[in-house]
Amino acid sequence: VVGPVTRAFRLPKMGPKPTLAATAASFLAVLAAVHLAVAATAVDDAPLPRLPHQDIPAVFAFGDSTLDTGNNNVLPTMVRADHAPYGREFPGGAPTGRFSDGKLLTDYLVEVLGIKELLPAYRSGAANLTVADLATGVCFASAGSGLDDATATNAGVATFGSQLADFKQLLGKIGGRKAGKVVKKSVFLVSAATNDMMMNYYMLPSGRSKYTLEQYHDLLIGNLRTYIQVRISFLAPFLQNIGKIELDCPH
Repeated sequence: VVGPVTRAFRLPKMGPKPTLAATAASFLAVLAAVHLAVAATAVDDAPLPRLPHQDIPAVFAFGDSTLDTGNNNVLPTMVRADHAPYGREFPGGAPTGRFSDGKLLTDYLVEVLGIKELLPAYRSGAANLTVADLATGVCFASAGSGLDDATATNAGVATFGSQLADFKQLLGKIGGRKAGKVVKKSVFLVSAATNDMMMNYYMLPSGRSKYTLEQYHDLLIGNLRTYIQVRISFLAPFLQNIGKIELDCPH
């Protein structure tokens, strides 16, 4: 099970414009690999296997409830998981803002990589996170968010743009060469677009009156490409004296 997880981290380099099916398949392959590693140990509750000799210092997560480890706890929104019945299987048995009865994919990933036990939420944990905590990764994801800012605005949660602004702020807190060394080899996770379709396009008539289904798909993919370029622009000042960075993405 460990082998597929290792291979999943190196994705094909950017090529021709993908179909929606290809984009979804690439993302699902990454999720499935890590979930298989978790499932393999769930039967006897054994510790997760550590991937050997991984030179990955941090994990940074963006997107929606699939990855959100508690950022919505401090937002004025109804989309929250800081109450029962969430968290019953989490260490301590208390809800943490994760939309799960236990840990999320992000938590298992940092554990498998041997970085730390849990991936903290940036906004809800800001007061208690040290520079060392930030340098090993945090979660910026906000449950209810999407690649269309209207989706997040309707839900009263953090837009993708504001998540990127939080990331830029984090880089400033880590600072200089240290930030460059961290981000050069870090893993960046994105899980988004489900809410755009289910809670926006299919639920609100305004979206369907403005876009065909194919046009809306193209809008979301275009927004994702833009967000990736914005993130790269944030990284540039911190990488000037570090050397070239290899940027791989599904398409």
